[in-house]
Amino acid sequence: MTGSRESTEADVPAPTAEEALHTTLEMPFEDAVPFVQLEHELADFETVQVTRLDRMIEGMLGENVERTALLVMCHPEIARDAITIDHSLAGMLPCTTAVYETEDDDAVHVYHISATKAIRDLGCAPENTDDVDDLVAKTGELMTDVWENIEANADAARNC
Repeated sequence: MTGSRESTEADVPAPTAEEALHTTLEMPFEDAVPFVQLEHELADFETVQVTRLDRMIEGMLGENVERTALLVMCHPEIARDAITIDHSLAGMLPCTTAVYETEDDDAVHVYHISATKAIRDLGCAPENTDDVDDLVAKTGELMTDVWENIEANADAARNC
């Protein structure tokens, strides 16, 4: 990409699983997916797509996997700011949150890792790091609000 900086060992590493937002919900999977979607939408994220990976894999490969949904969401301010930095950054959007079950427990897991941190940490953006750092900070604030609302409203949603 023109104007990209090259990654070096001195660069900040790409986001890790430990940096991801993760919570568990004690509600049925089929209720958790629209609940998590709604909490994103209430924070002005637009739903681009909801994909059931388990159904796709079963339908295309004939294999059963644990229930997993991808919520592909995009926030207009994040999108605007990303393409203002560099139009090619649109290829790193939108944000994705996974909702899944595991055999290890009875909870529904909700997991999100920052696409904007990946843009920054993988060296996908031009060298103007202040703009990218601002984008990462804004995304972090928005997703923190989403996460706080998911955790705060989960009990009420489960009891509906």
